[in-house]
Amino acid sequence: MEKVLNEILVKLFSIDNKVSDLDNKVSTLDNKVSNLDNKVTNLEAGQQQIVTRLDTLETDVKEIRDTVNRIEVSQNDDVIALLKMMNKQKH
Repeated sequence: MEKVLNEILVKLFSIDNKVSDLDNKVSTLDNKVSNLDNKVTNLEAGQQQIVTRLDTLETDVKEIRDTVNRIEVSQNDDVIALLKMMNKQKH
């Protein structure tokens, strides 16, 4: 009977060690998942910053394009006005 109890105790200790090892591995995995979650959060924040910057850049480019178009129209009008004035001075 004592031999059987000793075998049971040995098996229980073995199971306890295995459970303890498993608990350590789960704890390590939990830490890694937490670190990964933090990294994903940082990536998402960085992505949002990029999106915001791209939106700003898109707005700036549109404003530049509008300004260039206004300058082109204005310059064309100025040249026509100068030509008309030169034509009147000749006559």
